Amino acid sequence: MRYPKALIKGDTIGVTAPSSGVTGVFNKRIDNAIKRLENLGFKVVETESLRKNNKFVSADPETRAIEFMELYRNKNINAIIPPWGGEFLMDMLPYLDIEELRNLESKWIMGFSDTSTLNFVLTTNCDMATVHGPNLSDFGAEPVDPSVMEAINILMSTKGFSQVNLESYQKSWGNVQKDPFVPYQLTERVEWKSLWKADEEIKFSGRLIGGCLDVICKLIGTPYDKVTDYITKYKDDKIVWYFESCEMNAGDIYRTVWQIKMNGWFDNCSGVLIGRPAGEVDMGDFDFKDALKSSLESLSIPVIYDVDIGHLPPQITIINGAFGTVEYENGAGKIHQVLR
Repeated sequence: MRYPKALIKGDTIGVTAPSSGVTGVFNKRIDNAIKRLENLGFKVVETESLRKNNKFVSADPETRAIEFMELYRNKNINAIIPPWGGEFLMDMLPYLDIEELRNLESKWIMGFSDTSTLNFVLTTNCDMATVHGPNLSDFGAEPVDPSVMEAINILMSTKGFSQVNLESYQKSWGNVQKDPFVPYQLTERVEWKSLWKADEEIKFSGRLIGGCLDVICKLIGTPYDKVTDYITKYKDDKIVWYFESCEMNAGDIYRTVWQIKMNGWFDNCSGVLIGRPAGEVDMGDFDFKDALKSSLESLSIPVIYDVDIGHLPPQITIINGAFGTVEYENGAGKIHQVLR
């Protein structure tokens, strides 16, 4: 696994929109995020299409790929943080030079939602560690959440790090149109849950990989599905999967996780982490927990759900490719990650 160099003050962060671009009032939030990073001592550069958006994308697929590759090739750019996710990042993948990316010096790419598509492909295809963490827009809140600042601290270290479950999370997003800098609305108590036995103590370890279920599942059967190679390469470590969902109902989650299982992605898996689902809707008496049980029960592995991952923030930072150890007991959890 190739880990980028730790960020240091004075480094340059590139901002590009490989999926949706930034327009309207959201520009104010991005401006504030950039200002915050600059106040932390970083330089920030934008690509041309960042502040454009048409039909849910910042530019055509080839242009988005070109802008990303230009940042990645630039030796003066030390990390890349997209403004947020979107819907159609996958259509730029054919325009990326995967072979060149395998040979370039790795640099941190951080984000979640549709950015998961890019990060997942880079880690499984190029042995390049990537970061499932806050988007650039998360740095634009006033005040900014400590979990967001912790993500930058993690990128400024090459050592292992531990994170425990957070205390509270937001159930719904604030009105950015009314207040472009609206912070997280932390109203709900965090409680991680074991899918099988609520009171059991659980510990498992493995090479971390995962992301937004809505989008990474679309890679199955494409030329970018190199999960079998990834699992085989790290068979001695085992694999820890993590997923979160954005727009899936209970039936969607069941069908998708079942498909992933049938495709062999859970081979050599030691455990699964499931983030709090956003937008999840029950199907009659079939709910989120039923979806997980129906799809994962036959694996006979630990499954922890309602973890601080995904679209109901704040969230912990997960390094795709790191070696992670998960500990759980009585609704509380801890993840230790080693960059090895």
